[in-house]
Amino acid sequence: MEHEIVIHAWIDIVCPWCWIGAKRLEAGIALSGKAVAVEYHAFQLRADAPSSTTESMLEHLCQQQECSIEQATQHLAEISKLGAQYNIDFQWEKVQPVNSFLAHQLIYAAKASAHTPTQAAHYGTVMAEKLWNAHFSAGKNIADTDTLVELATEFGLEAGQVFESLEAGEFADAVRRDIQDAKILGIRGVPYYVIGGKLGLAGNQSPQVFVQGINQALEIMRTEPQL
Repeated sequence: MEHEIVIHAWIDIVCPWCWIGAKRLEAGIALSGKAVAVEYHAFQLRADAPSSTTESMLEHLCQQQECSIEQATQHLAEISKLGAQYNIDFQWEKVQPVNSFLAHQLIYAAKASAHTPTQAAHYGTVMAEKLWNAHFSAGKNIADTDTLVELATEFGLEAGQVFESLEAGEFADAVRRDIQDAKILGIRGVPYYVIGGKLGLAGNQSPQVFVQGINQALEIMRTEPQL
């Protein structure tokens, strides 16, 4: 058996807490000592975001949260401080607050290149990490097809196939299903984690909370009657 348990995680590439959450989940899995597969699912915090923008992250945050420049600056500084604990380099002045729908499709393209479900989950995790880095650290436009093709080739995918896939919306319905599933589950914000189909965890949890959740879910799975 390749894994003992699967964690389904709903994330958005434009959400800094999701990147921090991914690092904390990774740390929690390592601490647990269990074989865990993480399956990422798409969520959009701002489905109406543009595909390109001249708006800065600071301006975007002020508008979304109706706060002052000083308050937004402090908020981003706090996120940076937390991210630094996991070697995340947030470059807020470079971030382009654009639409993430196409980027989520690239994660599915990476998954589709795998040979097993566990490998697909891993590929999805690796691609999500590349997208977070491109968006938050390198300041690239993750709504731009050429940018996504560049990331895909770095991952090892064939550029022409990825370009055609993104242009045709090959995985658009898969992303829409993820978003619909989130609505059915009552997920209103991300990150959100479903551990082994038994426990739900919302928000930016600590590695220790993930350890507890993994162990608790495994215990429930062991003690449930087999039908």
